[in-house]
Amino acid sequence: MFSLAWPWALIVLPLPALLRGLLPASTNNRTVLRVPFFQPLHSLSSRQPRRIHLASSANGVLVALVWLLLVMAAARPQWHSPQRSLAADGRNSMLAVDLSASMQTRDLQQLDASRFEITRTLVQRLLNNRPDDRFGLIFFGSQAFLQAPLTFDHASLQHWLHSAAPGLAGDNTAIGDAIGLAIKRLRELPARDKNLILLTDGANNSGIMPPRTAARFAAREGIRIHTLGIGQAAIASQQGPDQILLQDLAWLTGGRYLHVDSQAALQRALDFFDSLPSQPQQRVHPHRQELYHWPLRAALVLILTALVIRLLQGLTTQGRQR
Repeated sequence: MFSLAWPWALIVLPLPALLRGLLPASTNNRTVLRVPFFQPLHSLSSRQPRRIHLASSANGVLVALVWLLLVMAAARPQWHSPQRSLAADGRNSMLAVDLSASMQTRDLQQLDASRFEITRTLVQRLLNNRPDDRFGLIFFGSQAFLQAPLTFDHASLQHWLHSAAPGLAGDNTAIGDAIGLAIKRLRELPARDKNLILLTDGANNSGIMPPRTAARFAAREGIRIHTLGIGQAAIASQQGPDQILLQDLAWLTGGRYLHVDSQAALQRALDFFDSLPSQPQQRVHPHRQELYHWPLRAALVLILTALVIRLLQGLTTQGRQR
């Protein structure tokens, strides 16, 4: 279907004709030479070939056509294809990614990467494997903040993941605050659509909201929390995921806990993501194509053609005079 994005631009279409009718005619104040044989000269000029008059008419048509094309381009013509409503077998999930300083630790078996790099790889593969799911992104460390609301734009989510780094949100881990922020973003959705995927490598040691209290609130809102502990279990020399806490968070909300500490565990996490229940969603894909460049190009071609013709005529006239 053809339409104009700015149809009000067409009101300037009769502007040249209005100016021609309203503005006074130009006057010639140059000194003239009076000759007694004006009438014979005038009769000779009226006998000149018709091509001069035809050229004048062609110039007028060319100017009018160029003006029409420029006004049409300013009105932004568009072509709308019929909207397609696609049923996507997807779900809505918030991703809460830990950015505490300990995420720089490299302790995963058979994987030469930091905890954060493994987390980022896991999330990216999840986004690639579930193109019809809506995801939101929360980063948390000493505090939690929303990086992206629920969206189908997975490319933007991957951009934010590449831009993030451990320590960006502080050195500590505010798991309860991350859950509270996710509740705020998910509570308006239908109950069976609410999922929070929490990826962390430590224990809650910052923030205001106690994690288990936040999990109980999430359960009341029908939000399932799936927790993933990244890295080796805590020992005296280094921090690790609080497995008891993460198991409790998943159990309180009907979710599942996974411990990712090796290549095999990473694959199990990916298999688990693929097994999560899904729900058909209606996605509308309108297609709109801008057409303004066509009349604009046509106007430029006409202007350039007229300039070339004028230039050639001038060169021809000079050649004859010589």
